[in-house]
Amino acid sequence: MYRITQVLSVGPFASLERGEMLRAAGVTHILNVASGPNELIAELHGFKEIVWKPLSDSVYIPKHAATDILDTLHRMVSEPGSHVYVHCAAGQLRSPNVIWLYLIAVGISADDARNWIEERSPVASPGDRRLIGPNHVLMAQKHGFANFTHTRPEVAVPFHPIPEPRSDDRGSP
Repeated sequence: MYRITQVLSVGPFASLERGEMLRAAGVTHILNVASGPNELIAELHGFKEIVWKPLSDSVYIPKHAATDILDTLHRMVSEPGSHVYVHCAAGQLRSPNVIWLYLIAVGISADDARNWIEERSPVASPGDRRLIGPNHVLMAQKHGFANFTHTRPEVAVPFHPIPEPRSDDRGSP
């Protein structure tokens, strides 16, 4: 799992085996954009909500699917205290592109959103031309401006982990 912002994480398929790690990391909601259905069930596995919005990894994300997914993701991240894990099969193409479009929709520049994702998830390919066409950025900007307002500014704040103290940092002068 790669934490992109204070509220958004991305990674590979949320399998039964991965569920415990996701809960331990504080994930409350899961958005699956893989072609296969969820293995985890919210009520049985301790999550508030798990939603499946299948996408293909070989064609542009259709506009109607993109706006539906962005609306679902916005609803999830708008819930106080939520931490949303967006996944596909490998966490390389579909899920990073969904997060990239969402960050653009909430006002982050396409370049900054790409940098945030690539810096935190070395396997991710946000803005990939296999899924993103020439009008996706403008569509995300317009849709976000018309529909998204936030009371949680941490949704659009890049995640910076607290560094672990080194063994030689024991307070000696």
